[in-house]
Amino acid sequence: MPHVLPTRSDLQELSGSRHPASVSIYLATSPLPAARDESRIALKTMVADVARTLHPQRSSDDVPELLHRLETLGDEGDLWGDSSRGIAVFASPGTLRVFRLVGDIRSQATVGDRFDIGTLLRAVAFDHSAHILALTEGSVHLYSLTNNDRLRELDLPDLPADLATTLEHLTTADQSAPPRALGANGDKTEQRRYCRIVHDAVLARIAQDPAGEVPLILAASVDLEPAFRAVNRHRGLAEQGVHANPESLTPAQLADRARAILHELHVAELTAWCERFELERSRDLATSDLGHVARAATAAAVGDLLFDMDSVLQGSIDDDGVLSLTDVSADGAADVASYRVVDEIAARVLRAGGTVRAARTDDLPEGSPVAAILRYAF
Repeated sequence: MPHVLPTRSDLQELSGSRHPASVSIYLATSPLPAARDESRIALKTMVADVARTLHPQRSSDDVPELLHRLETLGDEGDLWGDSSRGIAVFASPGTLRVFRLVGDIRSQATVGDRFDIGTLLRAVAFDHSAHILALTEGSVHLYSLTNNDRLRELDLPDLPADLATTLEHLTTADQSAPPRALGANGDKTEQRRYCRIVHDAVLARIAQDPAGEVPLILAASVDLEPAFRAVNRHRGLAEQGVHANPESLTPAQLADRARAILHELHVAELTAWCERFELERSRDLATSDLGHVARAATAAAVGDLLFDMDSVLQGSIDDDGVLSLTDVSADGAADVASYRVVDEIAARVLRAGGTVRAARTDDLPEGSPVAAILRYAF
């Protein structure tokens, strides 16, 4: 089954792959089941275009096998996920990697000596997804929110069926008296015990993100919000929560409030990054010069890169990091040996263990398509 988004090791592997028959396909799809036949046809059309491009290499024994794998890919039922808005396919002799994407992409297919991972990089580096925990005394729901999709509820298999009894205690000295649910006036100890059980079940469900890279946004009733935060151990819990009882909100309203929080988080992170960039630049440990960044990325000297997700600068970067830009012709075509240099810089930073972040053009310092914080003076 295709992964939804690549891991850092996936990106490092893809960016380092080299073969003259490296095929990259991005296909915009619809999450609606009724549109899957249309997506299959579109994929077959793109594969046919790839086959024509690879025609001069058909004498190679492994190219026909590669094309066969691509031609039958659309017949795999698990390729078309319910929440998918696009797929990314990377294929070369001996390699086939497929990812389902949850953000809008532009359909395109390329053949070259390396995979075109630019769109994939932007999908990862500009991923505004989150988990939302809707928590009240009577209900617990965990949702997944992606860039352009509606809320999707996730099951919580580790949540005990008798969870509600955690908020019950005896209100009289008579041990035979029936328990009474405390609700919003529950004892803090019992509220924290209740939240700890929920917390552990949620962490078990999102265990694939132990570093908390995907924010967890809390939408809880008035008394349970401080109780949950008191027991929380998850690094990704957002400081700002949805300040409303989730039972009073529709799923669409909950998603809108969560997206507003995500936007504020992104703005705050970007502001903090730019402030750090200016500080490090005063120490000669940061630069926004494109050529300088290309050389530093090649030398593994970039620890943190902010790049323009909309940059289309074409060119090449040699093994020493020397940058050569390519003039684009009047019809918009570039030399076949060129590629998007900003994407290549980001790929080199990733391969060296650095961190990359995508931003809009106006958010980068001084109008440069890249800004880098260096590991050491370079």
